[in-house]
Amino acid sequence: MTAHPQTDRRGGVAPGARTGIRAAALALVAALAAAGTGPAGAQSLDPGSLVPSVAPGSLLGTPSLSVAALTQLGAPIPLTSVLGSVAAAGSGEFPRPGSSEAPSGPLVTRDDSITSSTVREVRPLFPGSVNPDDQRAEVWTVTSASMQRTVRVEVYRAPAGVNAPNVYFLDGVGSETPSGWSTGMGWGDPALRERAVNVIAPTGAPASMWADWKTDDPVLGPNNWETFLTDELPELLEGGLPGTVDGLAHNGDWGVMGLSMGAASAVHLANTREMFGAVAGVSGAYSTTDELGYQYTRLTVAARNGEVTNMWGPRGSAEWLSHDTVANPSGLAGKTVYLSAATGVVGSSELGHFGSNEMILIDGHILEKGSYESTRALEAALGDVDEVNLRMNYMPTGIHNWPVFVTQMLPGMDHILSGLAPAAPNGRTTTGGLGEGSAGSGGSLGSTGSLGSTGSTGSSSSLGGSAGS
Repeated sequence: MTAHPQTDRRGGVAPGARTGIRAAALALVAALAAAGTGPAGAQSLDPGSLVPSVAPGSLLGTPSLSVAALTQLGAPIPLTSVLGSVAAAGSGEFPRPGSSEAPSGPLVTRDDSITSSTVREVRPLFPGSVNPDDQRAEVWTVTSASMQRTVRVEVYRAPAGVNAPNVYFLDGVGSETPSGWSTGMGWGDPALRERAVNVIAPTGAPASMWADWKTDDPVLGPNNWETFLTDELPELLEGGLPGTVDGLAHNGDWGVMGLSMGAASAVHLANTREMFGAVAGVSGAYSTTDELGYQYTRLTVAARNGEVTNMWGPRGSAEWLSHDTVANPSGLAGKTVYLSAATGVVGSSELGHFGSNEMILIDGHILEKGSYESTRALEAALGDVDEVNLRMNYMPTGIHNWPVFVTQMLPGMDHILSGLAPAAPNGRTTTGGLGEGSAGSGGSLGSTGSLGSTGSTGSSSSLGGSAGS
C-alpha cells in the first residue's frame, strides 16, 4: 500500500511496474477471499449489509476475481488480517491511489542557520488571476525553529470586512505541494469561498502524521509538526510580513479539519489542545493502539519509506498511547466534532471516476473500510463524553479517494463554524493581503495544477491526488 516509484498523482502506473504490482495485488485478493469466508472478528464489516456495488469486469485479468466480488464478499472481512497480508505481499509494490513517489533519500535536512520562526516571503497562490477570490489566496514561506527548515503554507484569507475564525486544513499521506485544499478540495467550491473563515493549509509533511517525532528520520527528515502548528505558526499568522502583508484578520477562535492521515491528526489535536474548539475528520483512523489502528499508522509512515519507531518509539510507548483518541476522547468534551466515512463499497461514482483501475479500487476499498470501522469506534467512544456537538455522516458507497473527500468539505466546515465564534465586522474594506495591490506579481512557488478561478471541485485532474491514510 505504499506509493510506487512509478506512480503519478493521478494514479497511473508505468507499464514496467505492472508485474510486481499485479503479483502483490493477487496475493491481496487471495487474502481477502480467504478472510471473507472466515468468522467475523471484532474489527470487521459485513459487506452483505451494504448497498451493492457495480461490477466493472475482471480484476487484474483474472475473470473469476471481479472488483464486485471483492467488495461484496458474503461474510465479514477482518481488516487487520488484510493489512497484514498487504505488508507480507510487499507494501512497496502496492501503489497508493494518486500519490506521489516514495522518497529514497532525505526530503529535507536541518539547516543550522535557522534558529527562529519567521515569515520570509508571501506570494500570490494564483499569480495573474483577476478573480477577487483568488486574490485572497497566498503562499507563505516561513521558517520553523523546532524543525530548522522552511515550510510552505497556503493561506486563504476570509472576505474583507470581518475578523474570522482560523481553521487549519491537514492533508493526507502525501501532504502534496500544492495542498489538497487548492487542488482537489475546498477552495474550488464557490460556497466555501464565501464562508467567513481563514483557512491555513501547511504542506510538506508526507507520512508524518502531523506529529512531533522522537528522532529525525533518514528519509522523512525532521518532523515537529504539532509544535509548529500550535506554538510557532499562530504567532506568524498574526504578525504577517511587515511591509508586504498584514496578519490574518482573526477573531481568536481556532478549528482544524483533516482527511485520511490528516483526519487522525486533526482529531488528536482537538482532543489534546484547548486551542481548538471544533474539528472535522474525513475518512480517518483514530486509534493507534488496537491492531487496526496500529497497522494503519505503521503503513502510513512506511508509505513514504519512513521508519515508524522514529516517530513515537516502540509500539506501546507513552507516545503511541497519547495519540489514541478512541481510547480516551475526553478532551473533546464541550467541543464541536464532525466525522464522516464511506463503507468502501465500489459504486457507480467510483467506476465513473476510475473505471477498472484495479489499484485504486482495491486500495481505496480497503482503506475506506478501515476508516469506516474506526469512525464507528470513535462515535461509540464519544457516547461517554459530555456535551459533544457531534455530527456523523456515513456514506453507503465510496472508496478512499477524492470523490468521497470532496463531498465532505462544505458540511464539515459548516459544522466547524457552528461551534466557533462567528466572524465579527472590523470596519475594514480590505483583507490586508497581497490582493489589494500585488495580484499577479511574482511566482507562486510551484502552485501548478491549482483550480484557480474555475470554481470546479470535481475535475478529473484533481480526483486522484494525495489520497492516503
